[in-house]
Amino acid sequence: MHTVDEDLSKWQAVLETVFGFSQADLAANQAGELSAAQKERVASTHFANSRLAWVAFSIVFGVAFLGFCAEMLRTGRFGTQSVSTYIGVTVFFGLILWGLVLHRRLQMRRTLREGKTYPVKGKIQLFTMRHEKLLHRYFCIDDHRFQIERYSHFELLQQSGLAGQEAIMYVSTPRKAVQSVELKT
Repeated sequence: MHTVDEDLSKWQAVLETVFGFSQADLAANQAGELSAAQKERVASTHFANSRLAWVAFSIVFGVAFLGFCAEMLRTGRFGTQSVSTYIGVTVFFGLILWGLVLHRRLQMRRTLREGKTYPVKGKIQLFTMRHEKLLHRYFCIDDHRFQIERYSHFELLQQSGLAGQEAIMYVSTPRKAVQSVELKT
């Protein structure tokens, strides 16, 4: 027969697995701060996403360049208007990507500089929504909704029976992300 304490420990372990925090992280969050490990994760996630965005842009740029060259060879037109159009479109999309990466970087730096968390109290809710043929899975407390990217994590949350449990979720500012979750008895 399971005791309430055993269930709480099991549920807390599930939350630690899904959201990737430790008891030391939770203690720092309870004090309204990000732990050093959480700051490092925020920065490394940002830089990995930035690298991925630039790699994707480079691939698209390369494929577009090959297409541009093939079209010029096929039509025999090597005019400055064609080159200008290609360069203009490439620069336009490069600037959009650069702006998005810069915005995210400023958010990340502000999050690291301020290093604050705020608590959100309420009952855990788990649900799935369909958006344009894709299913998105969410973890919610109160009306704060966070997407669960990995299906295995969402399934773990569902199977553990956490839905409906009282909890406090600690969210970072200004980049709103779940840092830790504490179950309440």
